[in-house]
Amino acid sequence: MRPFHTVFNPKVSVLSLLLIFTVIGFYACTNSEDFANPLDPENLRTSGAPDGLTLYAGDQQVRVTWNDTGQEGIKTYRIYRRSVSGTDTPFEFVGSVDAPANEFIDTQNLENDRRDTSGRVLAYEYRITYIDINGSETPDPTNPPVEGEEPFRIWKTALATPSIPPPTPTVTLGDPTDLTIKLFWDGYEFPHDFSIFRVYAAPDRGDDKPLRFKLIAEPKRDQLYYFDNDFETDGTRKVYRIAGVDEFGAEAFTTITAAVPNLPPAPPQNVRVIYRPRSLANLKYDAFISWIPNTEPDLDGYQLYTRDAAGNLLARPSPGKRDRTWTITGEDPILVGQDLLFKKYYITAFDNTPGPDGRRDESALVEARSQ
Repeated sequence: MRPFHTVFNPKVSVLSLLLIFTVIGFYACTNSEDFANPLDPENLRTSGAPDGLTLYAGDQQVRVTWNDTGQEGIKTYRIYRRSVSGTDTPFEFVGSVDAPANEFIDTQNLENDRRDTSGRVLAYEYRITYIDINGSETPDPTNPPVEGEEPFRIWKTALATPSIPPPTPTVTLGDPTDLTIKLFWDGYEFPHDFSIFRVYAAPDRGDDKPLRFKLIAEPKRDQLYYFDNDFETDGTRKVYRIAGVDEFGAEAFTTITAAVPNLPPAPPQNVRVIYRPRSLANLKYDAFISWIPNTEPDLDGYQLYTRDAAGNLLARPSPGKRDRTWTITGEDPILVGQDLLFKKYYITAFDNTPGPDGRRDESALVEARSQ
């Protein structure tokens, strides 16, 4: 009996490869193009609805937020709501905001702490659309995606139950710290249904555009503070909302504005100097200086100094912000009394923002220790 074997056919192999690439291309289109633009009505994941729909319940109100991508052509966002109970009710229009706003607060005929006869929590369900400059609304609320219709599309919704929120935190600012804002809410009085804290932040650009808050932290009940170090430049301002949240998701927040102070970077650490004689023919030497580099995002560089025989501070080379060593060559010792001594070397770090006096903002002076 002849063993089984396959006869190679070049034509069949080429056709097989073409078929494989066609199938791969089809799935690639399905996995990328059908999900690429969330505002596309044909997007299978969103049906064209703005992405990032999130709800925050309050006392007879719900704050509705979403992602505004800044895409041109969007004129208005529209918000729809229905009551979720034993039977489904139709969605009804409750309000609209002009782009680029990404927040709407619904206060229309909302009840707190809704439950059915068995004690199950009842919620309100929301969904949103956008209207473009031509007046077209996407998704079309009169023709929403139908369950079981091919291809299957999702129009995302979100649920919230209004509730009397917990007490508002009393927020204070901590001591000025470089590229850090410290928020404290000591002495908070916890209600029985307390759940968590939330911290939101929005850049304060000083214009008339709506603030776009982003959730940046959710401290637990035993953490009555938050340190925000997400800054790159001195003087940057943010608006914060610090909220207490109950088990229903209802929140009450305090709003506070703060700016990172105009402070210099921290002094360089572990600064060392090694003196290396150049030759036996003279007294000249090289000074090899090293340090642990700073990590501040606004660091602009370092400044080296020496002192002369009279103790005067003299500026020397200025290493770049990525340097961690520097060699000063051909140095002469200085005469102190009747002794020839190596010079002492010092270093500072400075950032990219001038100080209050308009001069370069340098850290404290650090003397290099001899090795």
